[in-house]
Amino acid sequence: MQVYDIEIENVLPILTDLVEAVKNFNDPQNIYLSRTYDSSSSEPGILNRAFGIKEAKLPDFLTNIGVRSLTLNAPYAEEALSRCVFDVELAGNKRDRWSAIKSEKLVADLSEVFRTCSTIAFDDWTNVANSSDLWNGLLSDVIRPLLKKDLDFIFYLGDSAEKLSFEVDEILDIISEFSKHGRVTFCLDESEAVKLWKVLNGERPDYTSDTFTPGDLKRKYLSIYRTMTVDRLLIYSANDALVYSKDQQFVLTRKVVDHNVEVAKDARDNFISGFAIGLMLQLDIKYCIALGLIVFGARGENNSNPDKDNLLAYIEKWIADLNIDDSISLYQ
Repeated sequence: MQVYDIEIENVLPILTDLVEAVKNFNDPQNIYLSRTYDSSSSEPGILNRAFGIKEAKLPDFLTNIGVRSLTLNAPYAEEALSRCVFDVELAGNKRDRWSAIKSEKLVADLSEVFRTCSTIAFDDWTNVANSSDLWNGLLSDVIRPLLKKDLDFIFYLGDSAEKLSFEVDEILDIISEFSKHGRVTFCLDESEAVKLWKVLNGERPDYTSDTFTPGDLKRKYLSIYRTMTVDRLLIYSANDALVYSKDQQFVLTRKVVDHNVEVAKDARDNFISGFAIGLMLQLDIKYCIALGLIVFGARGENNSNPDKDNLLAYIEKWIADLNIDDSISLYQ
């Protein structure tokens, strides 16, 4: 199988450019709706403290159907959505969960919200019972009739070893359908990517003793990308982030973070919030990814929502680390 010529992207000029972007960006127009993990906290969120972006708690109804966050460019019907009820326990494991909750009023209320959306991020597919049915219903009854083509969708799969192969095939098809209404970024960590490749190729996904060369992994990643119709596949390890897309194939070296930051329950949410800023700024995807890693890393290191100075300090530290690595390599 052909392997794309993966470009090793120099992250230094990207970080240097982002210093100015972070310094100058202030956007009180957009609204960012996200999940909260500590309902007692009144501390301003990351985007509000660093960029002046209005933030609000994502309505419970959207959280329960597997939405992680939304970026809106206009006020939304907060009261209407607060009245929507979706009892996860009562819904059980029915495959037709969307049909059970759908009504003309619900579709109308959701349509008003998604009409003003620019970015829609979803929870890990494996975290939400029957998410395939829910997301397909949301696409068919709410998003598709809006006739929008400029949305950005962000999907995480989770551990596909927990699912049957036909379920995995189904969700990949559904995610691909979203690409007809905007740009889809499909995200996996390295372990999830290998397990997905095994499911797609009829191998035992729970067998973890395999060792693969970088070339083996790239072939597997390319195989996953070709299985779907998405704009970009983002796969990351503790050391780098690799992207496959039609126009670009590259790898970015990451700033290594502590393991507890890497696996924190809000780690992916923090990355997405930074990634969403890059999309607001209409930056190239490599800048969006770097900004996502900056917000994620700064949030984890500070153990609180960073302000603009914290983000700039994190970027400067990353740049300093790169310069140290370069100087060390000269003497090896």
